[in-house]
Amino acid sequence: MSRLLVRALGAALLTPPAVLTSLYVTHTATQRTVSFWANVFPIYGHYRFVDITTAKLPEAERAAAFDKLHERYAPDLIRIILMMRGFYIKIGQIASTRADFMPPQFLDRLDKLQDQVPPEPFAYVQSVVESSLGQPLSAVFAEFDPTPLGAASIGQAHRARLHDGREVVVKVKFPKVEATFDMDMATITAFCKLVQPEQVPFLKEVRKQFMTEFDYRREASNLDTVADNIEPIYGDRVHIPRPITNLCTRDVLVMEFLPGVKLVDGLKAFFKTVAEKRGTTLAALEAERKEKLRRGIIERGPSARTMRLYTWMAKARAAVANAAIMLRNTLLGWVIGRREYTRPEIPLNLPEILTTLMEVHGHQIFNDGVFNGDPHPGNILLLDDGRLGLIDYGQVKRLTVEQRIELARLIVALADGDMDEVVRVHAHMGFRSKNNSRYVSEKLAIIGFDYDDFAVTEGMNIQQFMEHLSTVDEIESGADEFVMASRVSLLLRGLGLHLQYPMHTAQAWRAQALALLQQHGIDPHAHAHAHAHAHAHAHEDDVAHAGDEQPHHQPSLVLAKQSGDRGSGGAVPALAA
Repeated sequence: MSRLLVRALGAALLTPPAVLTSLYVTHTATQRTVSFWANVFPIYGHYRFVDITTAKLPEAERAAAFDKLHERYAPDLIRIILMMRGFYIKIGQIASTRADFMPPQFLDRLDKLQDQVPPEPFAYVQSVVESSLGQPLSAVFAEFDPTPLGAASIGQAHRARLHDGREVVVKVKFPKVEATFDMDMATITAFCKLVQPEQVPFLKEVRKQFMTEFDYRREASNLDTVADNIEPIYGDRVHIPRPITNLCTRDVLVMEFLPGVKLVDGLKAFFKTVAEKRGTTLAALEAERKEKLRRGIIERGPSARTMRLYTWMAKARAAVANAAIMLRNTLLGWVIGRREYTRPEIPLNLPEILTTLMEVHGHQIFNDGVFNGDPHPGNILLLDDGRLGLIDYGQVKRLTVEQRIELARLIVALADGDMDEVVRVHAHMGFRSKNNSRYVSEKLAIIGFDYDDFAVTEGMNIQQFMEHLSTVDEIESGADEFVMASRVSLLLRGLGLHLQYPMHTAQAWRAQALALLQQHGIDPHAHAHAHAHAHAHAHEDDVAHAGDEQPHHQPSLVLAKQSGDRGSGGAVPALAA
């Protein structure tokens, strides 16, 4: 199966990209469900047909065949997602961060889902705000900008000013969005039970978590809780807006305005400057980068230390230039006019941004047990004061101390390469497969909580590899309570890959996970020490009683390799067969 195939299937399976849908889809349950099934299956069948008929062709010819499919269906994808909204936008937001997963034909259109979803008309916004607050708009706000700052999956945001002068953001929920989400999740889950059963455990937990997002009073409480936890420690690097609690209802959220630009906009400006210095365009630079990612070629950007050096040099150049301007203005300004001082072009320190995001979310997970499960780029701001603004706390997940300890054990084991402990802890977290395959457990733990490059997926696309794992051993249950922590890992490392700084989540979170274990007096390697001790005693017994016979523990390793239940370095069972 072509690597390009499942990149498109990831979108095709979870969205209804067909032209006919637009002719009759409404927000009723029957029509949305019929629309999904009527349009997904033909596309799914088309991709499968091409996959089968091109199976024996050279890779270049297969890729060309799939490129034609991508060109055919990609234009409809964004239009249908934006029309149906709801959960389809959430899927698109995740996909938009994975240039290694989605083909460029789709990726170029998915970027706008971060914050450019078409908004509802202002008349609707005014109606919801006034009915929710029980007052005319003018009685609550001195100013209210009718043009939204942005719109996403469940609502849109407007800038406003209270009568006391405070600048605020007002979030207003879309109509019928809760029923639409629940309906779409049920439809997608039913579809996956049929064609991708390995995705069902993940979808069940995601559905449960997403359904908590529709009461803005809950989000207001989340904002205060997370800000209280984070800002005393990371307040010099991040800021979380505070809600205006008395103005928050189920459908309206009023919170502090954070001056700055969206991360996605800041990144575009940054890479546009990079492109100009290279003598090319932003579009050409992006196309080149995405093509390299598609081929598994990852070029790392400069280190944080190097970026700090670039910043110092930019400031130094500006200081020298401004000294010359000051001298000129002093001596000749009254004759030939004054010249404006120059401002240094400060480059974005991308590795520092990523490090901060990883640290802050790791702290939320391991130290607080209260974390944002949706840190996609559209929810991150570059503030005027140099800090990061973290917004949108509708999908906040809470973990008990016991759950945090289990996750910490897994992270430390992954970071240290202790696969015996990874499999043991993964099972304790709730993962089960029909034949208790060590191979499947290892792979899913690594993909879910650490990284997912071609070395892990053995040259396959991630979606293709997930399908392969389901043929090796049927998954009966997942680590459901930890799905949102896995989602944080996936989103942040997707952002890192997008910025040319691929990350291993386990390495990034190891120190915080280890600190939690030590706080509770837990040795993360206790099981490994016990296993090694027992193995040593067994070996001594073998030597003492073997005489001239060969030790019996050595052949058992060979049998394990022949069993088809291989570790991460083994051959792919399906290919071996």
